Amino acid sequence: MIPEYFAFNLPTKIVYNHGLASRLGSELKDFGKRNALIITDKVIRKAGLLNKVLEGLQGSLINPIAIFDDVPPNSELKTVMEATELGKANNCTLIIALGGGSVMDTAKVANILLFKGGKIEDHMGAQLIKGRLHPMVFIPTTAGTGSEVTSFAMISDSKNDVKLPFTEDAVLPDLAILDPEMTLTMPPKITAATGMDALTHAIEAYVSSETNPVSEALSLHAIELINQNILQATANPDDVNARGAMLVASFMAGVSFNHAGVGIVHGISHALGGVYHIPHGLANSIILPFSIEHNMETSAARYARITEHLGFVNIKPTEELIKAVGVFNNDLLNNAVLQMTMIDEWLVEHKARTLAEKIRLLNRQLSFLSGHATNLKQAGISDGLAKLEQVVETAMTDGAMLYNPVEVTREKVRRIIQMAYNQDFPSIKVSSADLRAARSGVIVPKLKNIFSDTETMYDILGGFYNRMGEDAGLSGALLSSGLKVRFVYTNPDGYLTIDSSGTQVKVYRGKDGDHVNLDVEMTLSADLAHYFWHGLVNAVQALTRREITTKGNLPKAMALLPILTPAYDLYPKFLMERGLGKLVVR
Repeated sequence: MIPEYFAFNLPTKIVYNHGLASRLGSELKDFGKRNALIITDKVIRKAGLLNKVLEGLQGSLINPIAIFDDVPPNSELKTVMEATELGKANNCTLIIALGGGSVMDTAKVANILLFKGGKIEDHMGAQLIKGRLHPMVFIPTTAGTGSEVTSFAMISDSKNDVKLPFTEDAVLPDLAILDPEMTLTMPPKITAATGMDALTHAIEAYVSSETNPVSEALSLHAIELINQNILQATANPDDVNARGAMLVASFMAGVSFNHAGVGIVHGISHALGGVYHIPHGLANSIILPFSIEHNMETSAARYARITEHLGFVNIKPTEELIKAVGVFNNDLLNNAVLQMTMIDEWLVEHKARTLAEKIRLLNRQLSFLSGHATNLKQAGISDGLAKLEQVVETAMTDGAMLYNPVEVTREKVRRIIQMAYNQDFPSIKVSSADLRAARSGVIVPKLKNIFSDTETMYDILGGFYNRMGEDAGLSGALLSSGLKVRFVYTNPDGYLTIDSSGTQVKVYRGKDGDHVNLDVEMTLSADLAHYFWHGLVNAVQALTRREITTKGNLPKAMALLPILTPAYDLYPKFLMERGLGKLVVR
C-alpha cells in the first residue's frame, strides 16, 4: 500500500570502488582548495588506513592540516569539543571522517560547532539548522552504522549515562566513499556486530510506521545482501567481494532508516549503550528477535515477506485454490474455499516467527565464528541488571520508539531486557556450505609505481606500442583506423603518440610527437595503463571515475575497440619476451 505522503531525498553523493580511498584527491576536485580536519581513531591509524587516505590526498588541493585520532568507541561530549577546537585552530573548512559510527557521529556534531559556534547543548534537538555546514567526506571502515548517509548522530553524556541525539539534514555528508578495502582490517567480532546493526536497520525500517516504497525496496535488497555475505565476511575477512556487499548493504539500510526510522530495538539498544556501554550493533543483534515477536500483531505479513527474501518458499495454498476453483464459477465451491483462508494466515504468522528464530540462529553462528555475544550477560552486563529500571526509563524516552508499529510499554521493555539477559544459546558450527560468497573474491594487492621513471615507462609502454605496430594482426587494424592518438601519463609523467595515418604505425616519445595533428588525447596514470593493457580495467568505469580523461574526437577512438582483445593477449607476452615476467599481473 502506498502511504498518503512520503518524501525521499539523498543529497549525499555515493562512490563505490575497491581502492578508492588511495586516490581520494581525484574525488575531491569540486571542493576546491581547503584545509581539512580528518577525524578518526587510533585503531584506524595503527591499521595504516589513515596513511592510505593521506597518500590519496597527495597532489590535490586538499590540505589535511589537522588530524584528530582520539575518538573512543562511544564518542563523548569531550571528544567532540576537542575535535572542534583542533579544527578551529587550523581554519578547517572541510571535514573528512575515517572510521565507524562513533567517528562519523563525532564529525557531524563537530561540524555544527565549527560552523555555528556555541555549546553542544545549544544544538541538541531536531532540524534546528537552516542551510548547509562545511562540506564533509565520510569514509566508513565498518559495514553497519550507515552513518555516511544519515542525518542522525548520537553522542554519549557519560556523567548522566545517556546518549544525546542530534537530527539535522545539514549533517548529511556531501560525499561518501565506499571502499571495501578500508574494511578488510575489521576484526571478526566487529564485522559480526556491525553487520547485525545493518540488518537491524533494514528490518526495523521495513516494518516502521513511516515506511515507504523506496525505503522498503532498499531494506529488502540490503537484507538479501547481508544474509548472503555476513557469515563469509566474518569467517574470511580478506574476501573483498563479501566486504563490498556488506558495505553496500549498510549504506542501503542507512538510507532506508534515514527515511523510515527505526523502532523498539534501537530504543532499547540506545539505552543499553548509554547505561551499560554495550556496543550498539551487538545490543541490536540480541534485542532484534524479541522485537519481531512483539510486533507480530501488526507486522506478521511484512516479516513473512522478509523470510521470503531470505530463501523461504512463498506458499499460500488457499490463495492458489481460489484461483483454481474460480474457473468453475460455482458459488458453493468458492465459499467453501474462502472458509480456509485461516490456513494462509497461519502460514504467514509461522513464516514471521521463523524470522525471529533465523536471527537467533545467525547470532549463534556468528558466536562460533567470532565470539559474538548471544545474551546481555555475555555482552558485558555484570551487575545482575541492577540498573534495569534506569535502562527501561531511558528506552521509553528514546525517539526511536515513535516509529515502532506496535505501542511499547515499560512492562514490555523490562521483560525483553530480562529475557535478553537470561537467555542462553550455545554457538553453532558454521560449515563451508553456510558460507555463500565465493573465495575467489580474496583481494590480490595491486602493483604500484610500476615504472620507476619516465625513461623506463617509455621503454616498456613505448616498446609495446611499437610491438603492436609490428604485429600482423594489430598493425592492419591500426592502419585501417588512421587514428592519431596521444597517451599522457602521470606518475611518472610523460606522453607517447601513436600515428596510424600513414603506411606504417609510428610511435613517438614525448616532444618528438608534438608535430602530429591529434584525433584524441587520453590522460591516465602509468600504473592504470599497465593494468589496462592486461585487460583488467573497465574503461567506461574509469572514464566515469575520471581516472581516464579524454580530449578530441572520441567517436573516432572507438576504432581502437577491435584491437583491444588481441592487445590484451599481446602485452603479457611482450613483457615475458623482455624478461619482465615479474610485472605480469596473473
